Amino acid sequence: MYYKLLTANELKVLEIVSNKTGTDYEIKNNLLPTDNFMSVIEDLLCEVGRLEEQVESLENDIRDNYNSKSRSEYTGASYDDQF
Repeated sequence: MYYKLLTANELKVLEIVSNKTGTDYEIKNNLLPTDNFMSVIEDLLCEVGRLEEQVESLENDIRDNYNSKSRSEYTGASYDDQF
């Protein structure tokens, strides 16, 4: 098995990815098995897909439940009451 020696920046990035995806990539002594590179990419693609679905669902919820209201409906006072 081959390993890649990670720079400090690469290690930081992979730690963030590991925390976001909840996956242990078996990084030991700043060494990452090269076989795990594909796993990192696949996990990130799955996370992106999950987040895209979540955003789409939230957008649909907003579209379905948004009601345009006038200022007076929020404050209980009409615009004319201010003058």
